[in-house]
Amino acid sequence: MYVELLIFAVISIIFTSIRVTEAEEFITFDNKVINGVVISLIGGTVLLLGAAAYTWDNFHTQYQRNLLVVKDTVDVKKNANGVAQVFSPIPVEKMSINPAEVVKRAFLNQLGDLKNTFEISPLTKQSVTIHCDAETIDGKKIRLDYDNQLMYVGILEFKDFWTWKTQKASPAYLLADAADKDKVWIISKVNGEELKIAYTPEANFSYNLERHLRSNGFATTILDDFNIEIDENGRPYAPVTTLEKVVGMKTPQVTGVAVVDVQTGDIKWYRPEEAPSFVNRIYPEWLIYDRITNWGEYPNGYFHWTNNDGLLQPCAGMDIVQTKNGCSYYVGIQAKTGTFDTEGYMLVDIRTGVATYYKRDGISEAEAVRVLKTNTYKNISIQVNDSILYLTEPIYYNIEGLNTFFATLVANADLTVKYYAFCSADSKDVVGVGETLEEAKAAYVDSYHKHMAVKSAKLQTTDKRAEMVLEAVVLEKVQEGNAYYFRLEGQEGKTFYAYSSITPEVRWSSKKIKITYNKTDAKLIAISSYQALD
Repeated sequence: MYVELLIFAVISIIFTSIRVTEAEEFITFDNKVINGVVISLIGGTVLLLGAAAYTWDNFHTQYQRNLLVVKDTVDVKKNANGVAQVFSPIPVEKMSINPAEVVKRAFLNQLGDLKNTFEISPLTKQSVTIHCDAETIDGKKIRLDYDNQLMYVGILEFKDFWTWKTQKASPAYLLADAADKDKVWIISKVNGEELKIAYTPEANFSYNLERHLRSNGFATTILDDFNIEIDENGRPYAPVTTLEKVVGMKTPQVTGVAVVDVQTGDIKWYRPEEAPSFVNRIYPEWLIYDRITNWGEYPNGYFHWTNNDGLLQPCAGMDIVQTKNGCSYYVGIQAKTGTFDTEGYMLVDIRTGVATYYKRDGISEAEAVRVLKTNTYKNISIQVNDSILYLTEPIYYNIEGLNTFFATLVANADLTVKYYAFCSADSKDVVGVGETLEEAKAAYVDSYHKHMAVKSAKLQTTDKRAEMVLEAVVLEKVQEGNAYYFRLEGQEGKTFYAYSSITPEVRWSSKKIKITYNKTDAKLIAISSYQALD
């Protein structure tokens, strides 16, 4: 726009200042006209610069901060006893264990000879509810029954213009369970009907998704976040976010979503609160990240000459997780200055843009990455570095009653998950890695038990105030290596444990025992001392 205005101004100066002198038969320029146009041009430029300057953040810091609607702030740092609370709104049974790159490679492996014609589109992670009969591109019939399951969705795209010109429509979309590496499908038929996905972001001419929207009522609308989503009947749609600028020419605001039937081209526009239930992605990731950044940057205005306390920033990297209420963007929150201490994490609903801020203590996502990259693991024979393995962004979960970061180690060579990794969010000394999820979890829990056993033994000699004494009947005793686990009468939901290398008495069997332990709300409790009573 600015370039066009400049060109128009120059042309205007030339044509309005030309004068033809008939007597001498040559062209002259009227200096008065030139001066008037130049003054007008300078005045217009000043007005444009003033309008642009008015949109700077320092004039609208409170407005920029309030654009992120933080519905709740949950403080889970410590409980009444000063112990870190175990809390996570992300159900562990819906945790994402498959990175997008790994899923994309699985799709490519299923294409076979079709690789010469098609390629995999960018995959989006979303919550999918689907109940339908389907058929894969290789003719396999399957039944899809999912309720609010975290999945990857994409389409088959043509590799070049000529293959697109021949077929005009993509024959399949892509669906993969983010929690199960074996459930990866290229769907070509839904309820007996062949798919013909014509309107896509990469299609040509009038079938191009953005061009189709521009030609049908959205010529001047800001459009963003082109992706594919699936309704309950397995039919594909493309919800495209519409935005407008709310502070001059800078700050965007979501106005709604244009839902395109990618097979027929039908378009329906909805306000965010009126969008169909299958539409997940209304608020783009970049928009939410910018809003979180402004929210943390402007608690006290724009300038911070002497005091940067209280300023927060999002950690690098943002992922989508499945919560009980749908899908949310997950991002860690840390202090902007000093030692970048952990402040918590934020979940932002990708459909409504409403955030919940969870305050907590412990190590940050960045520290968890450093710990998982630099630890020496006995069960890993390969060096953990970016040239061989890369680490996915860690996500905060409640694993076996423990505050935990979970990530995967992916091989760069073949884009397969080589190891699963857990790191305590409360202590960088507790980690567990394994080739399977179960092996990694067992190693992690074992690491935690050993760490707590040593910690409890030290605490026993230094702080008697936290010590509890319990006499109880043994309901169950289980041995795993040199670790012993007890379920006791009257202590439902709790498991007591000790290591024979630290507390040798636990090897003695008894129907009733007397133990001491440090007061805690945890479900796994380390035994400080053990005595058999019969």
